[in-house]
Amino acid sequence: MPWNRNEPDPLEARRRQLAEQQRRLSEQMSRLTEELHQAGEPPPEIVKPAEPPVWRLEEDGASRRTTDTTPPRKRNLARQRQRDMIFFCVSIVVFLIAVGIVLWVIYVHNTSPNNGA
Repeated sequence: MPWNRNEPDPLEARRRQLAEQQRRLSEQMSRLTEELHQAGEPPPEIVKPAEPPVWRLEEDGASRRTTDTTPPRKRNLARQRQRDMIFFCVSIVVFLIAVGIVLWVIYVHNTSPNNGA
C-alpha cells in the first residue's frame, strides 16, 4: 500500500504536541511565579534559565555531516597473503607426512613375518 502524502507525519505531530506542552508548562510556570511574587515569597536564589527542550536543541544545531570524497585507500594484504601461503604449505606438508605414515604402516603390516599364513 503506497504511503499517502496527505496524512500528517506522526513525528511532526509529536513535535507539535511537545511544543504545545512546552508552551503550556512555561505559561503555568510564569503564572505560578506571579502568584508567588504576589504572595510575598522571596524569589529563589538560584533560578535555572529557561532552555529549549533537548530535541529542539538537536534540531537547531544539527549540522550536515561532511562525507570524505577521497576514494577509499586499498589495504595492503601482502602480509595476509604471505601468512595464508605459509599455512597452505605447512598443511600440505603435514598431509603428505600423514599419508606417508599410513602407507608405511600398511607396508609394514603386509610384509611382517607373522602374516598369519
